[in-house]
Amino acid sequence: MLKVVPDTNVLVSATIVQGKQFELLKLAKLGKIKLITSPEIIKEFEKVISRHRFGFSKEHVESAVKQLIEIMEIVIPQNKVKVVDEDPDDNIILECAIESNADFIVSGDSHLLALKSYKNARIVNAIEFFEKHYNEP
Repeated sequence: MLKVVPDTNVLVSATIVQGKQFELLKLAKLGKIKLITSPEIIKEFEKVISRHRFGFSKEHVESAVKQLIEIMEIVIPQNKVKVVDEDPDDNIILECAIESNADFIVSGDSHLLALKSYKNARIVNAIEFFEKHYNEP
């Protein structure tokens, strides 16, 4: 089974619209891929989705976080990395991918996408993941 680490912007997009990012969540819920996260990514997701511009109530934010936790495997990264100097927050995604030995990082972040891969994980956007790497079993 493919192990995929979605970055925070993918999780936020999946919460807001039912595009390709949302399809990742559906596949995980159906047990077709394994979505992996870390406490740091969950914390960042909660912080971002709580921003006033999204207009979500506290209850909606809590529900979104709970739903993610229910369908994702949570790992605790043991090693810190300093790979993305332009946006150090992106390093938590790489740390999660290392700890879980992920096959893919799905991201919309230009700093991560520029890496193309890190350790064993290919870094792609959601559209590329579905068009080139995911074959429905």
